[in-house]
Amino acid sequence: MKLSIIIPVYNVEKTFRRCIDSVLSQGIDNYEILIIDDGSTDNSGNLADKAASLNNNIKVFHKPNGGLSDARNYGISRSTGDYITFVDSDDFVENNTYAKLMPILDGHKEYDILEYPVLQNPGCKNERMFNPGTTVYDNALDWLSTNGLEHCWAWNKIYRKELFSNVRFPKGKIYEDVYNIASLIKLNPVIATTDKGMYNYCWNKSGIAAKEALNGLTSLLEAQISLTKELNLNTREKRWHRLYLNMLTSQLYSYRKTGKILLWPQRIQIKSYAGNKDWIKAVMLNLFGLKLSCKIFKLISRQ
Repeated sequence: MKLSIIIPVYNVEKTFRRCIDSVLSQGIDNYEILIIDDGSTDNSGNLADKAASLNNNIKVFHKPNGGLSDARNYGISRSTGDYITFVDSDDFVENNTYAKLMPILDGHKEYDILEYPVLQNPGCKNERMFNPGTTVYDNALDWLSTNGLEHCWAWNKIYRKELFSNVRFPKGKIYEDVYNIASLIKLNPVIATTDKGMYNYCWNKSGIAAKEALNGLTSLLEAQISLTKELNLNTREKRWHRLYLNMLTSQLYSYRKTGKILLWPQRIQIKSYAGNKDWIKAVMLNLFGLKLSCKIFKLISRQ
């Protein structure tokens, strides 16, 4: 049971060694590492070639810059494993994580996706742990309705490669993970979660997500709306109220920046969500409606 580990690389010479060393410290034998140098202009490509010269499990591909989705797709097309996983080159994986995860897949051939914990911003003041626990979702929509939209990242999961037979990451899209998870959920995979292993996500201040946050989260809202439409979700059903609340948050920040409303208006159940701020948003939405809530948020929040 071979694992293909796909690592897109673009101008990450400062973090490349940490990333590749972590992937080489996984305690497994039957694997391949596909490093996709996506047109780097720094020393990243040379570092990748050097790593490959020292380890036969590493394959390096140099290609013109096409973006993260294009690099991942390039790796998918050239992978030979039964399972694939993704690692961003400014992140790292805790030692022996795959040694803990692959036996789970080996013992449960019915699992199509295995999701594992994430430590966000390791070593920083805002360090935060995400642990999905141990659950099996025979219906992928049940995983999504259990706050799945909040952790639909591509990199803390191992996938059966067959899922990508006709699925690829959308080129030119920000928050490509959201679009991709929608395409995968349409296949109704069996999704299992575990508390074993750890992916370390390191916030990049100059990265795409950081720039988008400054731009008002409009692209995230567009991706979230696309997911609900592709999966034909009725967000007025109670099981999707948390998902709608996530979209509402994106809409509030998007409106503050653009003055445009993309989300449809509706009411949601008043209950304890992730915290007091979310509860306040739900109350405000039900009292004032979507348009006025956006205006109030813009007025009272910092520009």
